[in-house]
Amino acid sequence: MRNAVRFAWVLWVCALVAGCASTRAHVAEKGRSLRDVREFFVLRNLKDNHGIDERIVRALKARGFTAESGPITLMPESAQAVIVYEDRWAWDFGDHLVYLRLGARDPREYLPFVTVEYSKYLEFTTQTDAVVGRMVGELLAAGR
Repeated sequence: MRNAVRFAWVLWVCALVAGCASTRAHVAEKGRSLRDVREFFVLRNLKDNHGIDERIVRALKARGFTAESGPITLMPESAQAVIVYEDRWAWDFGDHLVYLRLGARDPREYLPFVTVEYSKYLEFTTQTDAVVGRMVGELLAAGR
């Protein structure tokens, strides 16, 4: 009986720890900033089947920025920063966002100078718009 209680306790603690989301910001180039950026271009990921690019555009517009998305050939010359992203999904009777990385880069360069990551591998009720909005906020904060 005592072992059964101990096992149940350990299982409960593992479930709590495993369900936590993790976010991380990384600034690759010191001295680079998103402080003066007002116009963003979200580079559409060709593997994205969930409209993450449009969600990022909505989150940026909700914060008062100008934003568009599409392939690199449609990037307007007025874009001051390019947002790139990578997403991963799990399926359990429905798709669930389990990983999202956002990066901001200069339109003339390839590598982002600031990135943020979100991961939550045991999530069954991911509110994708809420996660994208939070990650856009963290990207802007890390880039300041």
